Amino acid sequence: MKKSLHKKIAQCMLAAFIGSLGTMVLTCGMSATEASVITPDTGTKPAAVPKKTDPPKPTSSSSTHKDEKKEETAPAWKRNAGVDNVIRIGVGTGVVKGVISSVNGMNALGGDDGKKYGDYKSNIVASVSAEGNKLVVNGKKTGVTSLVFAPVETASSGKIKYNGHEYRGQLVVSAEGDKLLIVNRLSLEDYIKGVLPSEMTPSWNSEALKAQAVAARTFALYTKNQKAHLGSGYDLCDSTHCQAYDGLANEADLASAAVDATYGQIMTYQGKAIYAPYHSSSGGSTENSEDVWGNYLPYLRSVQDDDSKSPYHNWSVRFTAAQVQKLLSAAGKNIGQLKGISMTAVKGSSSVNGVLASGRANGVKFVGTGQTIVLNSQDVRRIFGLKSTYFNIRTERPATIPPIKKNVKGVASTQTIDAAPAAMHGTNLKVEGANVAIIFDGHGFGHGLGMAQYGAKAMADAGKKFDEILHHYYTDVEITKLY
Repeated sequence: MKKSLHKKIAQCMLAAFIGSLGTMVLTCGMSATEASVITPDTGTKPAAVPKKTDPPKPTSSSSTHKDEKKEETAPAWKRNAGVDNVIRIGVGTGVVKGVISSVNGMNALGGDDGKKYGDYKSNIVASVSAEGNKLVVNGKKTGVTSLVFAPVETASSGKIKYNGHEYRGQLVVSAEGDKLLIVNRLSLEDYIKGVLPSEMTPSWNSEALKAQAVAARTFALYTKNQKAHLGSGYDLCDSTHCQAYDGLANEADLASAAVDATYGQIMTYQGKAIYAPYHSSSGGSTENSEDVWGNYLPYLRSVQDDDSKSPYHNWSVRFTAAQVQKLLSAAGKNIGQLKGISMTAVKGSSSVNGVLASGRANGVKFVGTGQTIVLNSQDVRRIFGLKSTYFNIRTERPATIPPIKKNVKGVASTQTIDAAPAAMHGTNLKVEGANVAIIFDGHGFGHGLGMAQYGAKAMADAGKKFDEILHHYYTDVEITKLY
C-alpha cells in the first residue's frame, strides 16, 4: 500500500472498535481488514440456537449486470444515486494543505449552493488551505467553507488527484478551522474496486474475489446505514478500521472484473444489509458473534473451515514471565510478580474451562503478588499482539542437568534444556522465576467472524462458486441485487 498504514489508522480509529484487534497486513500484497467499525445492533439470543437450514438458492436477480451496465451513460458516481450507490470516504482529516488536480480538467463548485467557483484545465493545480473556517485556493480567499472539485467526466468515470493519490468520483474539501477535511465522493462500485485488491490478493481464484467483493460491498453499505462515522462528514474512513482504500493506486484488473461480475449484489437477512465482517485465516473454524462482540447475530454462526494451506494456520509467540508482567503493566494491569497463569471462563460466558466451542480462548487468569486479574481473550490478544484468540498457553521452564565428563582429558560441562511443555486448558500453572517462558500456541489470523479469506480461497480452488462460499460463512442470508 502506498500510504502509511499507521497514519491512516491514526486518522480514523474509533473507540468503538473493541480492543482494536490489531491491524492485519498479509503477505503477497494482501491486507486483510479487521472489518468491524461498530458492534451491530442485535436481538436477544434465543434460548436455543436456531436450527440451520439449507442456504437459500440464488434467484435470477443475482445474475450479473453486464448488459445493463453497458447501456448506462451517466457518470459513475451519479448512477442509481437513490439506492445507496453513492458513498463518501474520508481520505484526509486535519490536513494543512491539499493539492488537487485532474488530467481531464476539473470544476470547483460551491459545496452549499453548487455555484461554479472556477475552472481548472488539464493538470492545473488548485492548492487549497483553510483560514478562519474558510477555504483559500491558490492564495485567494474564497469566502466559502466547502468546495466540490469535480473532474470533467466521460460516461464511465472521471479521475481526480489529491496530494499524489488519484481517485475516481469527486473530492469534497471542507474547512474545519484552519485545517481541511478531504472526502472522496464516488459510486459504491468504484469504491469497492479500490478496496478489493487491498483486502484480498487479486491473483486469487475469481470466485473468491467475487465473494470478497460482495462481502466488502455489504460491509460498506451496512456501515454507511449505521452512521458509524456520524458527525465526521463521511461514511467510512480509508484505513483498515473500516476497509483499506487508496483509490486507483490499488485497483487491479482481475479484482475489478470480480466487482463488475457481482454488480450491485449484497447479502441481506430479513430484507436488510447484514453486518458482514471478514478476516484472514480462521485456524479451522469461524466464531459465533456473541463469543466475539457479545451480541447474537443469527447469520454469524461458527462453521468449520479448511484453513490447512493458510500461512497462519499454526503460530507460536514466546514471552518470559518478566515480559508478561511488563506488558500487563503497560496496559494498566499491574499484578506485581507473575506467579500463575491459566485459561478460565469470563463471567457470563457459556464456557466452563476458558475455551469456547470453536476452540478459541474465552479468558485468561493472571495470578500475581499484587493482584489476580481475569482478561477476556480479546484483551489478551491486544495486549500481547497475538494474531487471533484461537490460542492455548503453555510454559517452558529451564532445567539444568548434572555435569557430564566426556573423558579423562575432557572438561566437565552443563547444559540447559527445556522441560516438557505443560498444556494449559483449564490448568492452573505455577510460574516460578522471571525467566520462565510463557508460550501462546495459536491458529489463524483475525477475529474469526464471518468469511475467512484463506478458507474462501480453498473453497474456490475446490470448485465452489462465490454464492456457495458466502452461504457457507454467513448463515441463512440471501444474495440480493441492490440496483
